[in-house]
Amino acid sequence: MGRTSIGAPDVSPDNGDGTPLASTPTPMTPVQDLPARLARVVSGRPTPLVALALLSWVPATAQSLPPPPKLPLDTYEAPARAQIAQAQQAVEQMPRDAERNGRLGMLLYANEQYEFAEPCFARAHALAPTEARWPYYLGRAQSNLAAHERAATSLRSALRLRPEYLPARLQLAKSLFEARQADESRTLYEAIVRDHPEAAEAHYGLGRLAAAAGDARSAVDQLRKACALSPGFGAAHFALARAYRDAGEKEKSQQQLDLYQKDRLGWPPVPDPLLAEVLDLKTGALARLDRAIQLAEAGELQPAAAEHEAALAADPTLVQAHVNLIRLYGTLGQPQQAEAHYRAALALNPALAEVHYNYGVLLVGQKKPEEAAEAFRRALELNPAYSEANYNYASLLMSSGKLDEAATYFRAALAGKPDHRQAHFNLARVLVWRERYAEAIEELRQTLAPEDAETPRCTYALGAAYARAGDAAEALRYLTQAREKALALGQSDLVASIDKDLRALARLPVSPP
Repeated sequence: MGRTSIGAPDVSPDNGDGTPLASTPTPMTPVQDLPARLARVVSGRPTPLVALALLSWVPATAQSLPPPPKLPLDTYEAPARAQIAQAQQAVEQMPRDAERNGRLGMLLYANEQYEFAEPCFARAHALAPTEARWPYYLGRAQSNLAAHERAATSLRSALRLRPEYLPARLQLAKSLFEARQADESRTLYEAIVRDHPEAAEAHYGLGRLAAAAGDARSAVDQLRKACALSPGFGAAHFALARAYRDAGEKEKSQQQLDLYQKDRLGWPPVPDPLLAEVLDLKTGALARLDRAIQLAEAGELQPAAAEHEAALAADPTLVQAHVNLIRLYGTLGQPQQAEAHYRAALALNPALAEVHYNYGVLLVGQKKPEEAAEAFRRALELNPAYSEANYNYASLLMSSGKLDEAATYFRAALAGKPDHRQAHFNLARVLVWRERYAEAIEELRQTLAPEDAETPRCTYALGAAYARAGDAAEALRYLTQAREKALALGQSDLVASIDKDLRALARLPVSPP
């Protein structure tokens, strides 16, 4: 029970007919940066089956309560098992106490046992019908079970008691959409946008409704607003890609798919104090590791480090927590703590390539290139296909002038991740230095997507490679494109460099046709 990975399983979305949309993996970060996501451990314990009695669940009254759930306690992790068993016993002692029923439901929800949380919240709501949190929790549990019509009924009850609670309004609008009640969903999303124009999720909902109605242009308008309000909103970028595709704008569709690949699981944060109360109940080392990873991904590095330490206090053998802390403390500028966790991780599992890789990243940050290279070499001995280690090791080799060897490791990085943008770029630099211009040009062509702040620099490099190869026409074309892109992004220093090269290019003699 429980999970320490982030978000839902990575299932590639499709075009609606079962065929996948084309996509481009996210470019990797340079050697001195942390990887885009902290590593995570996945707990593989299966979720118990839904009790048959719940399949016919109907709203309860205090006179006809659903029975308390029969819980498979032996399948739960030890810390959660003890906590849930205690709450279950409390319900058995006072079965008509709303707070005790709700507390058991909160614990079950926190540990992702939504099918067993549902009757607990239903009982609490029936026993305390003026308390808004019980129907809210009930609606969320039902939504997680894909029981969208039941969820809508429960969430309406919550909003009658707390009409302005934004998370409940958003959840109800989403449940109505999933229940194919489009008109009600649209009306609610429009009301939310009037009250909260900054709510990216509401614009996303309106965009989905427009797309479902076949109005691609309105879908584009709403989804663009959602993406502008929350640039890391992965689902909105994906939906916008489909809307652009439906509008016949293939290039814009691909650009949005590229942005989606950068953060598939990104979702705009909406403060939800009620749900936070539930999630704070989750216990156990893996649960704390899960929370720590979420904090790190949100950029809250110091709280993430503290939560990792708490996970280790619960389970000192949790090697992944040590591995993650090497990176976290390195980024926080606390190398002694990072070193201590490196030693602890080595003691637990010296054959884990990621331990050595993370230590190498730490050493790069400390400007110790020789020691860092040794750490990356050790990681590659354990896992020769480790793309990030190949790339970082190649970067160090390139910096020390070992160009041919660097090219070998850049190619190894690309073998594992063919769309590793920075590896293509740096391999092209090596090839230009070796005057192998045709090969360099081919590598640089791979760097032009996605369209982002790096695109002007990559386009400029491609134009410069054509100039070195003696192709003035192509050099002029790409340098001009690079200048336009850099100017649009306000990259004045790059514009000045491109202008200098354009002036030099203009002085070159033109070959006769």
